[in-house]
Amino acid sequence: MKKGLLAILLVSMIVGTSYSQSKRKKNQFSLIIGSCFKSDTVDISINGRGLVRNEVVESNFSTGITQLSIYQDDNGLWVLNKNERTNYGILDVNKTLTVDIRINGVNTSKSVNLRKGWVLILDNCYTESKQGKPERTVTVQHNRTVVLE
Repeated sequence: MKKGLLAILLVSMIVGTSYSQSKRKKNQFSLIIGSCFKSDTVDISINGRGLVRNEVVESNFSTGITQLSIYQDDNGLWVLNKNERTNYGILDVNKTLTVDIRINGVNTSKSVNLRKGWVLILDNCYTESKQGKPERTVTVQHNRTVVLE
């Protein structure tokens, strides 16, 4: 009897802990401004909140990412630019982010489902257009983990 109660108590604690950790992580995400930026002027808003304005970014040749990233943890929404960190408070995230980005005056909006991954990499690389010409296209990759080689 005591072993059964102890087992039920232990299982309840494990389930409760797992549930509280998964619930806590629902608001957490990272947005890395990645490849193919070359002295581009960038504005970024997430869910209508303006975070970056007129910032010039350049992708690093070795890592393929810029000096600009945005992430949210338990302490707030952070913009990390070079070595400067700015807190914008907590952003209410409901499984979907709307990322509005302006690159050199061209607006793009992306809807991002955080169930596909909470580590997001935003790229501005050349792809082939319908007319067969190369054009820069903003893409967002969803990952649960990221490995930069």
